[in-house]
Amino acid sequence: MTDIKYSPEPARIGLAEKAAFGIVNIGNIPIQTLLNGFLMIFYTDMVGLNPAAIATMFLVMRVFDGINDPIMGFVIDHLPRTKMGRFRSYLLFGTVICCINFILVWFGPVWVPVGKLAIAYITYLLLGVTFDIMDIPLNSMIPAMTDSERERNSLSVVKGFCYQAGNTLFTMAAPLILASAVNRLNGFYALIFSSVIMVLVFTIIGVMGIKERIEPVNTDEKYKIKDIIPIITCTPVVVTLLTTLGFLISMIQRAASGMYFFTYILDNRMDVFSLTSLVALAVTLPCMAITGILSNRFGKKSVFVTGIVISGLGPLLRLFAVTNIPLIYIGTVLGGVGTGFFMTLSYGICADNVDYVEHTRGHRAEGALAAVNSFVAKAGMGIGGAIPGYVLAATGYVANQPQTEAAKMGIIMNNILIPSIIVLIAALVFGLGYGINREKLSQITASLRERRAAKAR
Repeated sequence: MTDIKYSPEPARIGLAEKAAFGIVNIGNIPIQTLLNGFLMIFYTDMVGLNPAAIATMFLVMRVFDGINDPIMGFVIDHLPRTKMGRFRSYLLFGTVICCINFILVWFGPVWVPVGKLAIAYITYLLLGVTFDIMDIPLNSMIPAMTDSERERNSLSVVKGFCYQAGNTLFTMAAPLILASAVNRLNGFYALIFSSVIMVLVFTIIGVMGIKERIEPVNTDEKYKIKDIIPIITCTPVVVTLLTTLGFLISMIQRAASGMYFFTYILDNRMDVFSLTSLVALAVTLPCMAITGILSNRFGKKSVFVTGIVISGLGPLLRLFAVTNIPLIYIGTVLGGVGTGFFMTLSYGICADNVDYVEHTRGHRAEGALAAVNSFVAKAGMGIGGAIPGYVLAATGYVANQPQTEAAKMGIIMNNILIPSIIVLIAALVFGLGYGINREKLSQITASLRERRAAKAR
């Protein structure tokens, strides 16, 4: 039983705490960004693995994650509450072991070249576990920090802003670090180890500055393992997960194929690669800033779907002339608009789903829902990373060589056409399937506040 006193009126979260929340989220960024954008080309061009073999590894690991993630969410929801709360101490522990594993994912196959594919499989499989111990507590923080829709929207803006800014800065810096190194492998050493230091420092600083305020209504009896399936198969949860999966597959596929596009289609134009990231950031951040205003006027669902559609249609303009640099920037601008809307609203929607589950099923399951969100993120990484590998293998890609026309067409499909089709399907799924509107959410929030206030008396 907790000794936290609950007030029916939500506490305001100050700027210092929001800044700390942003810092801890920045600490999560380098791992995902580097895995999504650079692991494929590192394994093909540095380690010498076959792209189809890597694609299969990504997919096989997602099957494992499909079993592992809900179990990890259940475990984290049932871990004892410490003086730091239900999630913060486990976030710190998970970050340390995940960073060690992250280093081995990259350099294990280099340090042990005999059986390098097996080493890649083992370390990548373990990352599915160690990343969960870090990521699930982090993604449980918004619903644990506040039940105010306004404050959740504000925290979602902070989280989305930091994710986008951090992702952009890393995507900009990484090609330049690699290009400036004496050789590409030394560049990867500098990139990975400096990133790990950043992850550790930012996570520790951020965790110290945030607070957990929201406790479950039913603190005496936690949900059981048999309750996981009903919890994660609620309609709003399923629709949100499918939509997020489609968006992430699209985003990861573009990221994973970006180095190939700018290396082999634009003849090593790493300067353009870095600048597109800066352009995307310059567009995305203002869009994040106005998302709350647009949501208040037009509704969260409408703005969310609009963002997904724009992110799918914008890059298709590049098909008119794939090597035309102005068109690349225009497609980047439109993609940045859509990403700004999506990134800002997705975290708030996931927090709303936590309340919906507690309201309808009687269990507060931040960990379980964060776990399936983590699974979707990793599934997006796996599928989005696997598609380029299979397309490259099918079209005859050969590492570190001039590419045939068929291989170039495969790279173009990976970077432009296939991701746009996938993300437009995701927009259709959410538009037709998500049923929590503003009025329904207000009713859920009011009901839960009354239950907590009654229990606190």
